[in-house]
Amino acid sequence: MAARNIELKIFLLSCLWVIAVETAWIIFMAGKTGWIALGMLRLLELILVLGTVYYFDRDFKSIALSSLQIMPGLKKGFLWSFVFGIITGILFFILFMNDINPFKLLRVRLPQDTLQKILFFLVGGLIAPVTEETFFRGILYGFFRKWGSLFAISVSTFIFALAHPGVSYVQITGGIVFAISYEKEKNLLVPITIHTLGNLSLFSLSILT
Repeated sequence: MAARNIELKIFLLSCLWVIAVETAWIIFMAGKTGWIALGMLRLLELILVLGTVYYFDRDFKSIALSSLQIMPGLKKGFLWSFVFGIITGILFFILFMNDINPFKLLRVRLPQDTLQKILFFLVGGLIAPVTEETFFRGILYGFFRKWGSLFAISVSTFIFALAHPGVSYVQITGGIVFAISYEKEKNLLVPITIHTLGNLSLFSLSILT
């Protein structure tokens, strides 16, 4: 089931919600709260964006979400993740052969406290990917898609990378892969699954290394 193009009113209102919530966070909450508050922030953004889509469309087909797409989306998401994992493993091997430690390049700084580490995995590995894919791929990509897939991939990836502190090849590569998988499979659960498994893998590798 292909996603419909996102209408201007849904695009603008969704962007307004996200900007408003992020601005309020920066002004009133930044530096004063931890992972629980950040998780609630991401959930609020997700609810507002999904609520906007449903208010105007009365379903989530415009962002390629329906009950019939859940299992196919998860299966294809795992398949994409498996293939991407193999490619990453090959690149790791090449880097090792050239005396470069790839784990240092991808290492994520994790909290020291056990509870905070669990919350980090929950928020960064589960909640954030769902919210980000719903907005960046479901809304942004869906809106810019009317001007062509290449344009939509470029713009949504650019904004996605800028939204993360310390823009790097990780965010850029991830943004491209997420967008291509969404374009190819026409199912938002595919990039959500890839993003979730990717983040959890990065966090797990950071613990091991």
